[in-house]
Amino acid sequence: MNKADFFPLLPLRDIVVFPSMIVPLFVGRDKSIKALNEAMKINKKILISFLSCIISFLSFSEELLLKNAKIHTATERGTLENSDVLIRDGVILRIGKNLVSSRAKEKDLSGKVISPGFIAPQTQLGIVEIELVPETRDDRSDIYSAGLSIDSAFNASSTLIPYNLTGGITLSLTTPSSSGLFSGLTSVFSLSGSLEESLVISNIALSANISGGEDSMAAKILLLEDSLNLAAITDFGLSPFINKGEVQNAKSRNNQSNYYKIYESSLPEEVSYSARDLIALKKVVNREIPLVVKANRASHILALIDFAKRKNINLIIHGAKEGWRVSRQLAKAKIPVILQPIDNIPNSFNELGSRLDNAYLLNKSGVTILIGSHETHNAYLSRQGAGIAVSYGLPWEEALKGLTKNIADVFNLDKRGSIQPGYIADIVVWNGDPLEVTSFVEEAYLSGKAVPVRNRSMKLKDRYINQ
Repeated sequence: MNKADFFPLLPLRDIVVFPSMIVPLFVGRDKSIKALNEAMKINKKILISFLSCIISFLSFSEELLLKNAKIHTATERGTLENSDVLIRDGVILRIGKNLVSSRAKEKDLSGKVISPGFIAPQTQLGIVEIELVPETRDDRSDIYSAGLSIDSAFNASSTLIPYNLTGGITLSLTTPSSSGLFSGLTSVFSLSGSLEESLVISNIALSANISGGEDSMAAKILLLEDSLNLAAITDFGLSPFINKGEVQNAKSRNNQSNYYKIYESSLPEEVSYSARDLIALKKVVNREIPLVVKANRASHILALIDFAKRKNINLIIHGAKEGWRVSRQLAKAKIPVILQPIDNIPNSFNELGSRLDNAYLLNKSGVTILIGSHETHNAYLSRQGAGIAVSYGLPWEEALKGLTKNIADVFNLDKRGSIQPGYIADIVVWNGDPLEVTSFVEEAYLSGKAVPVRNRSMKLKDRYINQ
């Protein structure tokens, strides 16, 4: 049996505890203290007894047993046929055949397919409703750039959330958008529709964009470098991030303020950063969070690889339409890429080398690929993009990991992105292959809780068909 199946025992004197009853417990005996300590180590549950009779559980666990499904684990175990998933308190407890639990609510899923919930990277889900209506957009700021955090702006009631949930998306890496170099900080949200439970993790990455616009890519790289240099010394301390040879007139710690003045003056007049912006930039300098940079042209990607190496930062490339041309360099530098395989046609001068087997070639070279969609409204189209990538050579299991596990691993989303014991139970039930456009979601469980899989289109259809 699993260790989590055992409960430490706490005998009580002169008191009876009933379910939903809140009372103070005075614990003094060594064995009782040991029982409490063990409970905290395992699952924070303890069995209370009085006169050798079990009175109640201090806390009650909820179990769900999904049986007889085809399970795509997104792990080294691959796909499991006719297998079961046991969930307790929102966490996957066990996976295997013929699982039994006397306490679990069972659901037979014979003929159905289970996958991890898909994760949407770099979207504006929850902060943009109608792109052409400014009143429905909460994704930009004239005050902050790098330091913009949209945690308080996320709208759990957005109609786009259930729309994308019906396409298998359970988590969104929501990011501000901006026409400037830095757009802001990315946070992770659950698409459960619950206001209280929507925010999962705050400010996990910083996004930038060197593609498009009138300025040269070279100028944007220089501004990126100057911005990080300034952030590195905002505390007026000498940082190894800065090449000391760049500043000749600061030769002692008594003259450190000159560093700040020089790097601040190196920024263009129209560029200014608040303290909040500099704090966000400094997190990149200190390798606390990765920098996600949108770039498609191979030469741009090479320049960013060199930049990341010189500055020792964690870099993620977003776009990478010409990534196949520099796949060996990306793999050697261990830089992951966020691809949008559904958008595989050259749309600009920077994307002339786009090709349909980009994902296959990158994966073949050893690059970690993440799969998303440029469509916030239709973020769920990432699965169609994954299917396209499979049709052009990418192994099916790698495509699934690109929608789930790889995103969780790259962005350090602890215990998410795959189906395995100890992981958060973000699970989607399909009527067929998740990467086929003809398949659809029948059920979804976020943190082990069933959530409605119905969007506005479904409701309208039912309304008029049933009249």
